[in-house]
Formats: sequence, structure tokens, C-alpha cells
Amino acid sequence: MLNLQGKTAFVFGVASEDSIAWAICQQLAAAGVTLYLGYQKRFMSRIFQLKDKLPQIGGFYPLDVASDATTREFFEAFEKEHPGKKADILIHAIGFAPRACFDRPILFVEDSDINTAMTISANSLQRCLKHALPYLNAGSSTVTLTYAASNRFVPNYGIMSMAKAALECWTRELACHLGPEGHRVNAISSGPIRTIAASGVPGFDNILDHVEANSPLRRNVNQEDVAGATLWLASPLSSGVTGQCIYVDGGYSITMVPQSIMNE
Repeated sequence: MLNLQGKTAFVFGVASEDSIAWAICQQLAAAGVTLYLGYQKRFMSRIFQLKDKLPQIGGFYPLDVASDATTREFFEAFEKEHPGKKADILIHAIGFAPRACFDRPILFVEDSDINTAMTISANSLQRCLKHALPYLNAGSSTVTLTYAASNRFVPNYGIMSMAKAALECWTRELACHLGPEGHRVNAISSGPIRTIAASGVPGFDNILDHVEANSPLRRNVNQEDVAGATLWLASPLSSGVTGQCIYVDGGYSITMVPQSIMNE
């Protein structure tokens, strides 16, 4: 296990025990990192049930990334309780699209729903980093979560494909903007994982079955797989890595024609 004793992380995106962000919290905590979590008020009771499971959690503060003002509130609350304290790691594990985005063909999704998905799932990375920057130590590491639908068609994923593509573009842009100051920004593109967010994608179980049958490792990845890669990106071992999209998908992204067609 990597030793990150004395390091501090902002973690955004924990919605339940099944969240990828929660597995990341566990890995970071095991490495000695103190955690400060942002939570959505609708998940408040669920999040606070996790509080006693990780003594390394230093605090919880409301976070709504839909606007500048509500994003700023997280950092103001943190500063009020911990004046002068800074973090070394920022985890952005945030994604959301209104149900209407999945209930109709993408051609007919309303502008307001598209804007909501893009604002929360993609543009929020810029918004979070903009407000976090005064509270980040030199040489910080930011990690966000994406999905291969950013550059390949995935049935029913719809507007979230565009949001993930934008998120990866933000990753590159922000990495170049913040790199001269030593800050790193990377993305992890995981395979499909059963979470609250994923449950809203129609046919998700079929996607899981297909990837398990056709990825080189012949299995789906899980939250712990992504958390392990995140720990590496958060550590000095990846000090020369920025602006990258790291695939943690059992190798599925390297395939073009699956081996399974030879069995048909």
C-alpha cells in the first residue's frame, strides 16, 4: 500500500456505499489521507451513515456543482472550519443527466436537459477546480471519472456520451493550464460498473454481460479496480502523468472485433 500519510483530499461524488467515489475514499484513507467530502443534500442521510466507517473523514460539506455560487459554498465552509488548510488531491466523481435524456431519442432531448447534463457532468470539473485552486497545495493531483462512450457509440447512453467527451477535453485543457504550476489533472475511463448513476441507463445489465464476455480479462471491473488506479494517480509515483485518460476496463477498449464472434 502506498503511504500518503499527511495528505488531504477533497472528494466529490459519494452518493452511497456503492459509489466509485466511496471506494476511492477507502483506498485513500488506507494510505493515510484525510478526507473532506462534498455531498448533495438529497443524499445527506445516506452519506452521514458512512461517517463512522472511515475515521479519516475530516468533514462533510454540502456541494451543488450546478452553479458558481453553490460550488463556492463548499470551499467557504471548509475554510471557515479549517482556516489556512489546503488539500493535495481532488476527486471529481460527478455525473448526472435528467431521466428525460434517456426516455426519448437523443434528437428530441430538450435543451434544458442537455444543459443540465453538460453543466453537472462536464463543466463542473472546471468550476470545482477554479474554486479549489486557492485551497490546493503545489503539485496537487486531480482525478475525474469518464467512460469510453466519450469516443464510441454506446446504446442508450445518449447525452452522457457528449458530456464525457467534454469532460475529457476539460481534462486536457485544465492540465495544460495548471501544469506550469505543478498541478496535475487526469481522467480514469472505467468499464461499466453497477452504481446508482448507472442504474438509470436502459439496458445496463446487457452492457455488463457483453463486456464481461468480450473484454480480454473476461470480467467486469469494479469500484476497487478504479480506486486502485486513482490512488496511483494521486501519489508521487505518477508525478510525470497529466492530461491523460487512463483506461481501467479489463482491456475492453483495445478490442475491435470481439473473440466471441468466432464461436457463433
